[in-house]
Amino acid sequence: MVWGLLIDSGKKYFVILKSIFHTILLFKNIMKENIKSITVIILLFLSFSVLSQDLEYKNGHYFKKGMLYTGTHIEYYDNGNPKIERNISSGVENGLVILYYEDGTKQEQRAYQEGTKDGLWINWNEQGIKVAEATYKDALKDGDWFIWDDEGNLMYEMKYKNGEKTGTWKMYNADGRLKNERQY
Repeated sequence: MVWGLLIDSGKKYFVILKSIFHTILLFKNIMKENIKSITVIILLFLSFSVLSQDLEYKNGHYFKKGMLYTGTHIEYYDNGNPKIERNISSGVENGLVILYYEDGTKQEQRAYQEGTKDGLWINWNEQGIKVAEATYKDALKDGDWFIWDDEGNLMYEMKYKNGEKTGTWKMYNADGRLKNERQY
């Protein structure tokens, strides 16, 4: 019945119908091209993600394709956020190593010098509040160490020198008052 009405109404409806048909075909072609583009982008992303995670750790060294690795290596969560970012030189961590929570916020920052713990290490909770800070020198605890609770209140203040406890260690209440002190 609708076709009959269109035919009876003359060329005007035929032109409108033809225009709608061409618009639908154009839209279909655009969508087809976009789907191809989106598919290519997804495949490229997945291939880079898979290729970037083929780092092998063996005998204390990182290898890629059988060779000692040098560069920045990033591993990702399934949601695309970074999981860990390592700076590696001649197969060992050198510089910062950063670990992330699945939502992309920093979890931990570590410092290395030619594969050895050296420098500032920091931990954050899932809310982004710093909960620990420590320093190393030549793989030994060295310098001031701090521990905070999940609200950011200082709980412990400690000192190390060449891996040995030293100085005055302090423990605090949740309200920030000194609870205990010990001399080393």
